[in-house]
Amino acid sequence: MGGIRIGELGIAEVIDNLRKASWQVPKFQREFVWDTSAVAELATSIIDAYPIGMATLWQQSHQNPLDVERLSIGDYDPVNKKHAIAYFGKETGDPNLLAILDGRQRCTAIAMAFAGFAPEYGRSKYCGKYFLNASQPDPLERVIFIKRSDLQRRGLTSTSSCIGHGLFPLSSDQPDESVMRQWYRYAQEIKNPANYPNSQLPDAEELSRRDNILQSAFDGITSTKLAACIVPEEYDLGKICEIFETLNLSGMKVSTVDLINAWIYRETEHLGPDAIQIRDWIKDLGDLDGATGWAVPEKRPELIAQMVTACFVATDDLPDKPRPRVISGSRKVNKISSVKSPDLLATPYQHWLNVVANDTKFARFIGEFQNCVGGGPFPYDSAPYPISGAIYVALRWHKEFDPAVSHAGWSVENLQSLFRAFYWRNALSRRYDQGFLTTLGTDLSFLKALLQRRSTFPSNAKWLEYCEERISADLIPPSDVPGKTELVEWLTNGKPGGAIQAALQLPMLAGAKRDIDGIDVTYKMEKSAELHHIFPKKWCYDNSFGELKEYLDREASGRDWVNAICNLMPLARETNNKWKTQYPKKYLDDNGISYESAQSYFENVFIGRDQFDLLNSGPENIPAFWRSRANRIADKLISLMQLTI
Repeated sequence: MGGIRIGELGIAEVIDNLRKASWQVPKFQREFVWDTSAVAELATSIIDAYPIGMATLWQQSHQNPLDVERLSIGDYDPVNKKHAIAYFGKETGDPNLLAILDGRQRCTAIAMAFAGFAPEYGRSKYCGKYFLNASQPDPLERVIFIKRSDLQRRGLTSTSSCIGHGLFPLSSDQPDESVMRQWYRYAQEIKNPANYPNSQLPDAEELSRRDNILQSAFDGITSTKLAACIVPEEYDLGKICEIFETLNLSGMKVSTVDLINAWIYRETEHLGPDAIQIRDWIKDLGDLDGATGWAVPEKRPELIAQMVTACFVATDDLPDKPRPRVISGSRKVNKISSVKSPDLLATPYQHWLNVVANDTKFARFIGEFQNCVGGGPFPYDSAPYPISGAIYVALRWHKEFDPAVSHAGWSVENLQSLFRAFYWRNALSRRYDQGFLTTLGTDLSFLKALLQRRSTFPSNAKWLEYCEERISADLIPPSDVPGKTELVEWLTNGKPGGAIQAALQLPMLAGAKRDIDGIDVTYKMEKSAELHHIFPKKWCYDNSFGELKEYLDREASGRDWVNAICNLMPLARETNNKWKTQYPKKYLDDNGISYESAQSYFENVFIGRDQFDLLNSGPENIPAFWRSRANRIADKLISLMQLTI
């Protein structure tokens, strides 16, 4: 029996094996489950030449092979209205197949990022491309994903237009182009004036900076190796299972929070029972009012660590402020100014002790943030860019713990007026899609400076006028903020996904307290409120003919009205189980529900008197209801973006 062999392959070799289908996936394996951010993280590790783990491959017997297939991801067939599968590469009839026993997620991500593997259906969350982002100064997140629809909207439909914006496609748009030739082409095209707006090259310093990022990425892509454990065909599944019992899980990122925990515990161990175990503390924090749904160590422990570091950034640089911890590695932190991983690691234990000692206030500030932007509690995974809440928490921490001389001129109400408008403009402009780790620190300092100017103006109104000028000129240009027409478009055409979807849904998720039957739908512990269809999907499908066909059939209408946010509202599961079996008017009539009897609920989910009358009428008014409700939601979102007292 031959032994197990350990080898390594470059990224181009991995893609080649997948493209010619000599590596295939056993059909019993789970489907691809990573999201686009996880793919971007792996691609970032590759361009940084970091270890990316191992794939375990099993040589297939010609006599008794596994049932395998090419690498695949889910797709959708809009013509036949059914799920489909997109396959990578082509069958070449290679008899020497290797089955990917471990590493399917990683291999799929590599094919998506560096070979352009994506579903055809435009509304799939995976339909788009990955780019090296050289446009930002010091971009920690050097890889970004942009959906196909956004590429078209932004005019980024050619490599030339992308390069002009500092974006370099990780996958070549030229068939059969080698990795070497692709990146050599980029090295030439970055210096071509024709690729830039107005044929104007960036200044020499900026061009050199982008060129260095490009060269570094090329070095990473060509030097990074995927380890491969090749199991000979003589091994049976039982033996392979024994091997997996003893193999360490490959490709798992070491948690920044675990590294922080090791340092903080060592530095506070002398305190005995008061020594800090960060994961345990985050879990306990989640039981405090305000932090429920935000302090979740099992899912996103780094979010709380980022908020703790943001509080350190916001505090004034006074003589008694602790110095950053000295850390080793490629990034030495002399001043903590953002919430990147090196900043989290450098946050001193004395600051952690202060936060832990005041965790009730810390949790209360997280709750204040939710009420400020949403009007009620909501969990982090319902928020667009939950990390932006760290800015509010940090400024409240500054207000609470720094000497009054530095913040006496502004009030918590001033902070809430300013932050609410910033939050919603930032979310709806999708500004943090391009990376937030550096930007967040800049935003925090920017808003703090605006607050400090409050005392120089005779009234709140004059100060807000100044804030409007500065935000529009220096932070979020009005042209980046969607108007009512664009908001209504998003609200009436399926689920846009990502931060935009979270933003559009948040006001009713946070605002609704009880559903139409009086059942509590506020966020409780680990249970999120659920959005359900107002006009049930089955009813819409069964009635998608005649005059309603152009609205209920998304292929006929060219948009997905039925699954759009304008057709969703929060309902308790037990209420929805009854609601979804009937036409809304019949449910309202059978249960004696009038606008007056459930006015509070209806208003919180953007159904006013006019919308209710349309809802409580015949099917011919369904399109009018959807349009009217979408306009009402859009008006609310626009109001949230306004700087008002």
